[in-house]
Amino acid sequence: LALARREWLLETLERQRDLAPSAVGIERRAGLSADEFLERYYAANRPVILTGEMKDWPALKLWTPDYLKARVGPAVVEYQDGREADPRFERDKDAHRAYGRFDTFIDRIRAPDAGNNAYMTAYNAAANAEALAPLAADLGRLDKFLAPDAAGMMWIGPAGTLTALHHDLTNNLIAQIAGRKRVLALPAAEVGRLYNDQHVFSRLTDLEDPALDFAAFPRLNGARAYPVTLEAGEILFMPLAWWHQVRSLSFSVSLTYTAFRWPNDAAPSFPSG
Repeated sequence: LALARREWLLETLERQRDLAPSAVGIERRAGLSADEFLERYYAANRPVILTGEMKDWPALKLWTPDYLKARVGPAVVEYQDGREADPRFERDKDAHRAYGRFDTFIDRIRAPDAGNNAYMTAYNAAANAEALAPLAADLGRLDKFLAPDAAGMMWIGPAGTLTALHHDLTNNLIAQIAGRKRVLALPAAEVGRLYNDQHVFSRLTDLEDPALDFAAFPRLNGARAYPVTLEAGEILFMPLAWWHQVRSLSFSVSLTYTAFRWPNDAAPSFPSG
């Protein structure tokens, strides 16, 4: 009964938001001030796409596969591999750690049939900090939103890579440097419809899978989902606890940031088990 009441409360609050079109969906905003970002989006737990914030970053023009190969060269990097054969590839990410030369990795993900196998993700960021350091000079700063020492976590992969449906325990900025990604985002309040079964993951990997059997997952009916195509030069603010899945539409390089100017410290209090 307590869970049913909690689900009623979340659904009722979402229906209340639905009354105002300006309160739902995901806006694109240019020239957003730090104060408005905090009040309208960060504190309100509402996503937004920031445009124009990276217009002066050299990376937007430079970061082609050939350029990245030339800058990083044969340095050994860590990435995820063998993902397509494992439907739990996100949960089993430790088992998918792989190592190889960066230039060889780039050649591999440029192949037309690269798919969802090899992908350098934020999970590999700490191991790759030294190897990818030559790329830092091509990046600017986002001081309106981030702490002065904020460092981005790199995602590099081919068309077809998928980040499975999940929510994060932090607020995130997803900065798209090269290529395009499709993001499907669902409000945190939709948790009761999304079959959360382990940690931050859903039993459902891909809500856009044509083979998805909606009859087997009846609670999905009516779930509010907002699709976004994130273009190079755009930054998506993905709030804490919003569910999302991400698919690369082309060769793609992204950076994610979590070191905001404001508190972003919910993860330690997340119930384990």
